[in-house]
Amino acid sequence: MGDELVVRPDFRTGMIVLVVLAVVAVSIVAAILIGDAPDAFALIVGVPFALLVPLGIGALARARITLTAHEFVVQDLFTRKAWPRSLVAEVVRASIIAPRGGAGESLFVLDVRRDLLVRVQGGLYGQRDLARLVDALGVPCSGPEGPVSAKEFAETYPGLVSWAERHPYRLAFGIAGVLCVAVLALVLVSVATAS
Repeated sequence: MGDELVVRPDFRTGMIVLVVLAVVAVSIVAAILIGDAPDAFALIVGVPFALLVPLGIGALARARITLTAHEFVVQDLFTRKAWPRSLVAEVVRASIIAPRGGAGESLFVLDVRRDLLVRVQGGLYGQRDLARLVDALGVPCSGPEGPVSAKEFAETYPGLVSWAERHPYRLAFGIAGVLCVAVLALVLVSVATAS
């Protein structure tokens, strides 16, 4: 293969997601400011959302996968990882079900020992682009027939998905617990300083 294949994120879909995220953030912050909640809550919600939007735009602009005759390169907002193309031995293509029922496609690029080189999140890229990439790699491609949970996927392909992805509810309950403690502490500090 003498030509270079460059796969970029679906910019239009990404921008729609970012606009929806911005509208939700503004709505939540406005509701907090209009309501009885302390203004600090508006900062707690608004700042992370305000940071996510420009980071998302930057990720859409910089992210790409490049395949040349000698190299396989995955670039995101902050990093650029490159491997000799000869290291790529297999691709596992899977549609993994998220906790709320949606399924997100991923490409797991493996070496000859079936160790993970990189996971490409399919949500960023169009289906045709992913298919072109798999075809251009020219290595065996396997994967489950239909959508599977991360736990089911890990039984057939151990080590490719993280603990957090296999146990989303445990993670969610842990995060919710930490957030409840943080909000309770903020409320207690607000009450203590107000009196």
